[in-house]
Parts: sequence; structure tokens; C-alpha cells
Amino acid sequence: MSPSLSLITTLLLVFATAIVGGLIAKTFKQSPIVGYILGGCIVGALGIARTNHDVVEMIANIGVTLLLFTLGVEFSFHRLRAILRTIAWATTAQIVFSLLIFLIVLMFMGFSLLPALFIAAAGALSSTAVVVKVLSERGELDTIPGEVTVAWLVVQDLAVIPLMVILPTFAALSTSTSGMLMGSFGLIVLSLGKAVLLLGIVVALGRVGIARALSFVAKSGSRELFLLATVGVVCIAATTTYVLGLSAPLGAFIAGLLIADTSQNHAVFAEIRPLRDLFATVFFVTIGMVLPIPLLLANWPMIAGLIGIVMFVKWFVVMGLMRYLGYHPKSAFLVALALTQMSEFGFILSTEGVRIGALSQMHAAILGAITFGTILVGTPLFSRGHDLYALFTRTIGNAIPRFFATKEEEFLGKPSYPIEHHVVICGYGRVGKYVGRALLMAKIPFLVVDYNTATVASLKEQGIPVVFGDPADKDVLDYAQVDLARAIVIAIPDRHTQELIIGHVLTLNKNIKIICRTHHEEDQPYLKSLGVHTVIQPEFEAAISIAERLLGEYGVEEEGIAGKVSRLKIEHGMG
Repeated sequence: MSPSLSLITTLLLVFATAIVGGLIAKTFKQSPIVGYILGGCIVGALGIARTNHDVVEMIANIGVTLLLFTLGVEFSFHRLRAILRTIAWATTAQIVFSLLIFLIVLMFMGFSLLPALFIAAAGALSSTAVVVKVLSERGELDTIPGEVTVAWLVVQDLAVIPLMVILPTFAALSTSTSGMLMGSFGLIVLSLGKAVLLLGIVVALGRVGIARALSFVAKSGSRELFLLATVGVVCIAATTTYVLGLSAPLGAFIAGLLIADTSQNHAVFAEIRPLRDLFATVFFVTIGMVLPIPLLLANWPMIAGLIGIVMFVKWFVVMGLMRYLGYHPKSAFLVALALTQMSEFGFILSTEGVRIGALSQMHAAILGAITFGTILVGTPLFSRGHDLYALFTRTIGNAIPRFFATKEEEFLGKPSYPIEHHVVICGYGRVGKYVGRALLMAKIPFLVVDYNTATVASLKEQGIPVVFGDPADKDVLDYAQVDLARAIVIAIPDRHTQELIIGHVLTLNKNIKIICRTHHEEDQPYLKSLGVHTVIQPEFEAAISIAERLLGEYGVEEEGIAGKVSRLKIEHGMG
């Protein structure tokens, strides 16, 4: 077969595998990454992966580099300053504790130090791509668990830099015959110092230089030239770090960090993302193709055990740290559940470990299988996080001593909040705060129920009645005097939480008027069947507002606009 035909058939097989696997994953509401890897596993196991491995490996390496570059572009040094004041130390502690626990467990299971260290380092990090996608689809990026989870993931992403410096250094030391303790420590310090110096030089020179270069190219108005300039920046940064003895993808990550603080960051991300997705897809498919399925099946008890250990340890450590920071148990549970899955960095680390001789093919396969397994199991668990929290509180949650109980949670011993004939607002985020502001201007009494400690503190400073707690908790609603309230606004988008609130509210007060928001049109009849009087869909309300203004611009009379809006509401089920 000619080289050209071999390349074409190789790419055709890889892309076909990715398309079929991705569609199957979407059908079962899984991350496309799961479908890519699973498709690759099937193709590899069937023995039809007669591909040009050199070409595929080259494309996959490009995908890894672009993946880390776009990871850096989505990051920001300014964003880091805000995060460092909140949870950076807790995230660092989680990474260290998790890594040490995994290292001990793996060595106890018979792994040698170097493979155990690589696997433990990968296990300590979580999947930014998968978690952010799930949060976005559920409309929970702006909730307190969503914000904390994203911030936690950002700090974990930053930890990639020291890990990609220290792990290859350990690998070099393990093959050295003169590995004195002081010499080893000095080599590690030298590597870290080299990375810090490199980062400092690149930041000092790149902040101005890269911004000016991209701005100059952007003025040409050519998207092709802008894309070429962006790829050029990635190549220069990757080559520089490689020449200095560091990883090429690390240089791409640093380049992304620099571009994140420029005015062109969004344009760069938009241009480079299609290339990243294309090459990264090849990377994930090839990961599945090279996994030795028969060998992994023979060791499935060990792999399944490691998947369970990784997920439980990370959940336990994050849950404890979140409670120590004073977050509500529900926030702590949801954040901990989101971080149980391992990062795509595990696949990158397995490839890098094999390249430098630190991991055997078997160890790399185990690392890839554990990473794949945690994503496969963790994604649906995280998607059902609110259901699992309700189950957790009904079973073992109440039996666990509250070592870090906050003062706001001590209200349950009091009879009730001194208020009546009021409106209860569950959730004081983007929707709830405007409802509260309107009620405040109209001098209508209202009370807020929220488990965001910052929101509760702010409302108390303003003198606004507020109860700290989970709105899905019947005791919390009872304390908020729902039985004496005239109306309740459920401004929380999660459907399971809404169901719990509605059930408890109607138990306490059958005559109360319930107003509920939803992101999904198909949930409207269901919520009304539960007893909700008015269902508000923000997207539909925005469409109505746009339509009214647009029809007015085209000279439609107010009476005609009102009729058309009324017809839209009838079709939407609001008539």
C-alpha cells in the first residue's frame, strides 16, 4: 500500500471510529471522550486497526500539544490571583494528600516507585473538560458548587507545570547510577528552578511581545494569517521548552497562559479550537486502539479496585476540605463528586511516561484504563449529583458527625423565623436577586433561603431576612415559615431539587402559590402536574422580549404585538 493511501485509510478509520463512538456516547449521555476511547478499544480488539501508527502517533502528539495550549488560553493569571485568596491552599492540599495516598496504595499492591508515582500523580487531578461540560449543560456554572468546582479545576490545571517537570526528573534519576540523595534533591530543585526561570523569562518577554505580534497580525483582517501566527506561537514555545530539556506540551501550556491575558485570547481560542478538537480526537481514539484489552481483562479486579479507590479517596478528601472551609454539606458533596473522575492529563502522562522510559506498555495501559474507568463511572454519577445527595442525606449522611458545622446551621434548634404573609425565594443567584430587588422596592416582605455563605453574609449586612440552608430540606423550609407564606419562588435550575422543594412546600402549605424557573421546555407540564402555578423559562422570556422589540421596529402596532405574544404563550403552554 502506498504511503498516501495508507495515510488516507488510517485517518478514515480513526475518524469513523470517533464519529460512531461519539454518537453512541451522546445517546447514553456520556462524554464524547468516553465514546472515542471505547470505539478505539473495539477497533483495536477486533484487529482491524492496521493503521499507519507513526502518522497517527504524530497527529496524536500534535493533539496533546494543542490540548494543553487551549487549556492555558482558558486560564488567566488575573483569575489565579482571585482564586489564591479562596481555595488554592485547599486544592494544593487535596493534590498532595491524594497523591501520597495513591502512592502508598499502589506500592502496597506491588507497583514499583516510578510507575506508582506517575499513576498517583494522574489520579490526583480531575477532568476539566468533562466537568465543565456537564455543569454547562445543567446550567449550574453560576451556582456556588459550579463556581468552586471550576476554580478547583483551574488550580489543578496549573499543577500540571510542576508535575511535568518533576516526574521526568524522577525518571531520569531512576536510570542514573549516581543517584545520591543530595544529588537527586539538587537535580529536582534545578529542574524546578529551570521551569520557574523559563516561566519568568517567557512571561516577561511574551506578555508584551506576543500581544503586540498577535495585534499586528489581527490588523491585517486575515483569519488565515491569524491562525498561522497562533500556531507559530505554539511551535516556538514548545520548541523552546524542548531545547531546555522540558516537555514540548509544557511550552504550549505556558504560551496559552500568556495569550489568556491578551485582548486576542477569545479570537485565538476560536481559531485554534477546531484544530485542537480534530487532533485531540485522534489522540483519544488511538489511546483506545493501543490498550491491550485481553491483558486488561485478565487484570480487571485490580483495575476495578483502583478505580474505586481513586474515586472514593478524592471524594473523601475534597468533601473534608470543603466542609473545613465552611461550605454547606450539599455544596461540599457536589464539588467532591464532580472531582472524582481523573483528568485527560492521565492519557497525556501515560504517553509521556512511555516516551521517556518511565512506564512500560503495561503500566501505561493500566493508567489509561483507570483514567477511562473513572470518567466512564464518574460522569453519570456527577450528572445525578442532586439525587445522590438526597440519598446520601437519607442514609449515612445524618449518621456522620458534623465536625465542621457552621453557625448558620444551628438554626434548626429554634422554633421558626419571625415572619409571615411573605414571599420565600429559594436561591439568590442571577434570577433570585432581581426578584428580591423588585420585592424590596415594592416593600413586599420576603425571605431568602440559600446555602452560599457569601450570599448569606451579604444579605445579612443589608438587613434582608435570610436563612442559611438547603432549600430542599423540609426543616429549613419549615423554619422559613413556608406554612405562613403567600408565595414561594424556586429560582434553582436543578429539577431534582425543584421536585423536593415542591413536595415539602405543599406538605407545609397547600394554598401557597409556587413560581418555578426551568431551563428545559419539556419540564413545564411535569412541574405543573406537581402543583406549580407558574413555570418561567428564562430563554422563552428572552425570546418574547426580543420579539416585542423586533416587531415594534417593523411598525407592528401594540395590539398586534400583544396578540402575537399571546399566541406564542399559548403555544408554549403559558396561555
